[in-house]
Amino acid sequence: MVDSAFRQIIAQFRSSKVWDEELDLRLLKALWPGIAGPSLARNISVLEIRGEDVVLGVPDRTWQRQLMSMRPLLLKKLNEPWSGHRIRRIRFSYEDYSR
Repeated sequence: MVDSAFRQIIAQFRSSKVWDEELDLRLLKALWPGIAGPSLARNISVLEIRGEDVVLGVPDRTWQRQLMSMRPLLLKKLNEPWSGHRIRRIRFSYEDYSR
């Protein structure tokens, strides 16, 4: 879980002119193990952020189907670093998966 003081710091940095989507992606990748938990983070990776969508790399369609049922929980956890709903949708890609 992301501390509220940490969220405030992120919000301040995000309001600067130099903050961009690439920095959102780097932040999310850095926080991913804590957001997803160790076992999920070992198998699933954050590939990119496209607008309000996040693309998660999954090993195969089986993982994709399993995670689709977890979408509401994953969305909640993915939005913890930001105040508000930065991420609105989760997309999955197993073609781009690389570990």
